[in-house]
Amino acid sequence: MFKKTRKFYAYIAVIVAMFFWGISFVWTKELLNNGFNVIFIVTTRLLIAFLLLYIIFKASGKLESIKRKDVPKFLLLAFCEPFMYFIGENYGLKFVDASFAAIFIAIIPVMVPFGLRIFCKQKLHATIIIGVVISVIGIAVMSLGNGLSFNVSLKGVLLLLLAVIAAVGYSVMLDKLLSYSPVTITVVQNIIAVVYYLPLFIFVEPPQFDAMQWNPHTIFSLIMLAVFCSSIAFLGYSYSAKHISVAKAAVFTNTIPVVTIAFAVLIGQETLSLNKVIGGLIVIGGVFFSQFVLKKK
Repeated sequence: MFKKTRKFYAYIAVIVAMFFWGISFVWTKELLNNGFNVIFIVTTRLLIAFLLLYIIFKASGKLESIKRKDVPKFLLLAFCEPFMYFIGENYGLKFVDASFAAIFIAIIPVMVPFGLRIFCKQKLHATIIIGVVISVIGIAVMSLGNGLSFNVSLKGVLLLLLAVIAAVGYSVMLDKLLSYSPVTITVVQNIIAVVYYLPLFIFVEPPQFDAMQWNPHTIFSLIMLAVFCSSIAFLGYSYSAKHISVAKAAVFTNTIPVVTIAFAVLIGQETLSLNKVIGGLIVIGGVFFSQFVLKKK
């Protein structure tokens, strides 16, 4: 009974995580459109998330000590995500709209089993490969504009591809660190990522405060990204991965585009086009198809 209860909570946790990660594309796009640069956004949200979680869970005594042999794993975990993932995702959002980015990111659960196969020796099923092909077709349909011409920036696509690869690396490393609590994993990965970002924050892309449009909407978006997307969502995802496996938790990534598109249309940030609907359904169909074997296990 206790095991079933934990699994139930794990499914609730991953659904909550996907909900907030889906909205995160819209909140990030809002900040980018108002003069906030990528490095400022990710560094600030991670720093706020780290301080929030550290204060809460350090006081409650729920933070674990990291074993020396696991330090390189945590360094690589944080390098993949949040560090490289946010670079790919946030810079990619500068060249594509939020709905396209979210649906592109939806191929992550298709690619994760490849990474688990290569690095963790887990079995790879033929349905995974077929799902990849279907998803790529869906991305192509989404990219089509009027007259069947591609109107999506190649630079944006490549940056989103970087995010996908980083997410796969994160999933592989997370699978190796599930002996730690979700709280410890989230707190440690956030502070390491902040350290990674600091040189970029200071020397490469320093914040241009004059260009930033501070208003209730941008302040709200930044706080939501820190509290819900970099704190609660990562806690939920790590918790679900611990109790239902990394591969099965990754399946839920295919719900992100649905949340993103619905929220973006709801607040008037984007309009819903036929090719987005058709392409999105194809991508999600490919993801579900590729995960059919996983879901039956």
